[in-house]
Amino acid sequence: MSAATLARQLSDADNQGIRLASASLTEPTTPAEAFAVQRETLSLNNWLTGGYKVAIRPDGSSVSAPMAHITHASESGTAGFERPAVDALEVEICFVLGKDLAVPGDTPYTRETLLDHVATISSGVEFLGHRLDGGSKSPALLFLADRLGNAGYVLGEELPAKMIEPGLAYPLTITINGDTVFTGPAKHPNDDPVAAFLLFANALTDPVAKGRIITTGSLCGAIPTPARAAIAISGFTTLTVTAASTRED
Repeated sequence: MSAATLARQLSDADNQGIRLASASLTEPTTPAEAFAVQRETLSLNNWLTGGYKVAIRPDGSSVSAPMAHITHASESGTAGFERPAVDALEVEICFVLGKDLAVPGDTPYTRETLLDHVATISSGVEFLGHRLDGGSKSPALLFLADRLGNAGYVLGEELPAKMIEPGLAYPLTITINGDTVFTGPAKHPNDDPVAAFLLFANALTDPVAKGRIITTGSLCGAIPTPARAAIAISGFTTLTVTAASTRED
């Protein structure tokens, strides 16, 4: 099956807010094929790549997915987010590029040279909207082709540079519709918010333009959200988001 076919299936599921049976789909055979499906999905919809979610595979390699629907919180720390399917949220720390991030060539990025490309460090909320019936437990390359389940992102407030030091625990409380669903301390899954970003940068085959957002992992895991969710985040950052799934049930 071609990348275009799988991209069309995932795109239709995204726009309808439904999940597909993984067993009915043809899984890409390589990460390169999965990345091609990601690109084709965005192209089919004329969605711009506003950033990337990046992670480290168990084998130590980089894995990433483009994020297409990015909302900026207001100065007062409020935002709204709607997509046909919004299944879960993740509170994260992200990086906003202040310079184009070039393909590394013969000189790998170091932590210092990479962070020189960053304009701001910010809090953020990633929303997940799975197009696969197994969600994150779907076959690995199908999940990668599905943009790692990304539905979009809300960019929060700017954070001080000390927030990305390795080994930190973050005070964090999340309530949804008045119920406390998470209370910290929160931890980054890699212990270091920069680690997956650095691996991603050194694996680049195409440059990433300034202004793009790079986010590297949830501080609280994936927290399920109801169809309409009033989300209040406090602790190391303060953010209020109204999120909604707009599909017709």
